[in-house]
Amino acid sequence: MKPIMLFITSVLFTVIMLFTSCVHVNHNNIPISRTLKEEGLPPKVEPWEDGLRTDPQNKEFEWWYFDFSFNDGSTAVIFFSTKSFLNPGGKPDPEVKLVITEPDGNKITVDSKPERRDFYASKERLDIKMGNNYAKGDLDGCIVHFDDKGVSMDIKLTSKAPPWRPGTGIERYGTNKGRYFAWLPSIPYGTAEGTLTYNGRTTAVSGTGYHDHNWGNVRLDKVKSQWYWGRARIGEYTLIFSEMFTTNKYGNIRIPVFYLARGNKILSKDEYDFKFTPSQWTRHSGGRDYPRKIVINVSQDNMTAGLTISNPVIIEAQPLLDAAPWIVRVLARPFTNPYYFRFNADFTLTATNEDGEKVKETGKGIFEMM
Repeated sequence: MKPIMLFITSVLFTVIMLFTSCVHVNHNNIPISRTLKEEGLPPKVEPWEDGLRTDPQNKEFEWWYFDFSFNDGSTAVIFFSTKSFLNPGGKPDPEVKLVITEPDGNKITVDSKPERRDFYASKERLDIKMGNNYAKGDLDGCIVHFDDKGVSMDIKLTSKAPPWRPGTGIERYGTNKGRYFAWLPSIPYGTAEGTLTYNGRTTAVSGTGYHDHNWGNVRLDKVKSQWYWGRARIGEYTLIFSEMFTTNKYGNIRIPVFYLARGNKILSKDEYDFKFTPSQWTRHSGGRDYPRKIVINVSQDNMTAGLTISNPVIIEAQPLLDAAPWIVRVLARPFTNPYYFRFNADFTLTATNEDGEKVKETGKGIFEMM
């Protein structure tokens, strides 16, 4: 169990400040960021960027995340982590967590905690092994394998959209920019096929998937007060969006993110105007409000795009205080009620390119709110 103060800090970080505004974004010039050259990054994402980026012995954490949606209505989420992001200064503590959600909503959750000596990660490409579990591949695709406690998964993910960074993909904090958090959508969208085994039976599955990679040396609750994040594949278009806020200490800076690709071509740029408007607020039984509609408008020199998200269906709603010791719940409850929501929703994309061509596509997507 973590020390009491660690829990107190972690559960008090979410103070929701919901409002609508419009900003001009240049990700290469965000005050807390550096240039590609300063970060030692090439113009285009290369396979080594999905390899090990930290030294687990140092005060840094790292994880690789995979998210699958299958045609039978089931989903699977798995991540490989070198240690908890709540304790980046701790010793290596490798963990693999798999959550399978059946079509009726029933969840099968398995944690695998291998010995430190059974952890390996390459710096050249995606090649991580934790006990019997591994993920291997590159930016064109990968294989993800899990096997522990009678549950197994073997999925092949084939990329169908180009990898991308929002600017450098690395947010830096503090006067010397020594505190940082990084995010790389290595496979923004791909096709997935393989098998799931649990409850004594093996099922063949196929569908779509997503993979990203995160690393850093600062706890997110120390630098972020809240965020939205979502993704979808709509017709030929792949999109990712995020609306994040830094804490008071770091200026309450809004960091919007927008990725739009058609096939293998990225349409969005690093500079754009971004407007994020949540509305139709609904009270959840846990006492938190969430929007039943979100409208995002993006304008750049060669394109305008609009995204409407509606009819959300809750996949997951977690009161973050419930995981804390009872004394923390008692002390914190009068002041805060931090929540994590994850939704399936209807997505409608409209876009106009520099030639005046207009596009309207509809489909399903996922978004989350912390």
